[in-house]
Amino acid sequence: MNSSQWIGLLIFLGTYILIVSERVHRLKAALLGISAVLLIQLVEQTDAFSYIDFNTIGLLIGMMILVGIIRKTGMIQYIAIKAVKVSAGNPWLLMVMLSGLTAIISALIDNVTTVLLIGPIALAVAEVLKVDPVPFIFAEIFSSNIGGTATLIGDPPNLLIGSAAGLSFNDFVLNLGPAVLLSLAVMYGILYLWYGKELRPSDLTIHIAENFKEPKGPQNIGLTKRVLLVMLLVLTGFMFHGRLGIEAATIALAGATLGLLVCPVDVEEILKDVDWVTILFFSSLFMLVGTIEHLGLIRLLADLMVTVVGSHLKILSVLLIWSSGIISAIVDNVPYTAAMIPLVRDITSLSGFQSDFLWWSLALGACLGGNGTLVGASANLVMAGIAEKDGIKIDFKAFLGRGCVMLFFTLLVSTLYVFFRYL
Repeated sequence: MNSSQWIGLLIFLGTYILIVSERVHRLKAALLGISAVLLIQLVEQTDAFSYIDFNTIGLLIGMMILVGIIRKTGMIQYIAIKAVKVSAGNPWLLMVMLSGLTAIISALIDNVTTVLLIGPIALAVAEVLKVDPVPFIFAEIFSSNIGGTATLIGDPPNLLIGSAAGLSFNDFVLNLGPAVLLSLAVMYGILYLWYGKELRPSDLTIHIAENFKEPKGPQNIGLTKRVLLVMLLVLTGFMFHGRLGIEAATIALAGATLGLLVCPVDVEEILKDVDWVTILFFSSLFMLVGTIEHLGLIRLLADLMVTVVGSHLKILSVLLIWSSGIISAIVDNVPYTAAMIPLVRDITSLSGFQSDFLWWSLALGACLGGNGTLVGASANLVMAGIAEKDGIKIDFKAFLGRGCVMLFFTLLVSTLYVFFRYL
């Protein structure tokens, strides 16, 4: 490693320590890190800005605007109350229903959009039943990351892998679907151990469900019809954006624009619902991780992994799952996956026998790694931002304790799955 790489690594680790320690706000820490990188000229400013994933940023802004419009209709509260009625006041059943829906939708569209849609409903349900919302928050985050692992379009690393290896949508479903179902089963088992007792039906929750006056519908029917039509168009666009050749951010921003045009809402008031802190944090983190990739640190790590393991494909498969999971919990899984793809491709072509399981190992580790830390996946920070707007703080340390346990057991299940199915 040269001096620039050492300096870049130290700045990255220092920034990450500040984020973990929470001695300063995570946005301040990220801005400090990228400012240091730019001031000592480890990377040119124009290059740093080019590392920002504007597809993610545009998607976040567009969907936050649409969710802000939805909030004005009263629809979120209406759906929450209907869900409470259906569950007969059973908080655990409600959490399973909502997180299961989140996992399914995350497999069809990106998990950030999913938590933006379902997250507010989960918080509203907890508020109606007067139960702790934290279990619902963790269930939403974990299920979105696990569900997104199942398909080609569910998580960005899968898109990269599918494109590089020529793998289809069905290939991902058939090969990763069983692992995702096993991971979801493990997730619910762990959540039950953590929260099963406190989410049991009580006299209070049953009384609330039985006596809560059910509204006839959302408060503003006209606005509801308009925004639902816009959302239907946006979600349809998400499902077919690959065939249309249109990026998800373009669809989200076009949908937000249409929503602002056809819905009678105050633009400035809606923009207040956009979580600009999360947007700026993502932008700073993208630049910092992009700099690390630019300096060749991620590639060095990937090369070291292959050098240590050599041609032992079984060991490499296990190492891919665990190292990808751990690294993706710390840095953005997109540049890491991009760095690993050429290595996996070379090994696959030179091995002399079927070794597609290496692609599945990489996908499982890179996608499930998002559950490890608060900054491990975009959906985590978005859900934390939604909760923070409702006065519920999910700090890095609190998440780390739960996230590491979930990461360990889902990676363990994935390892066993790959080993018994392919090895």
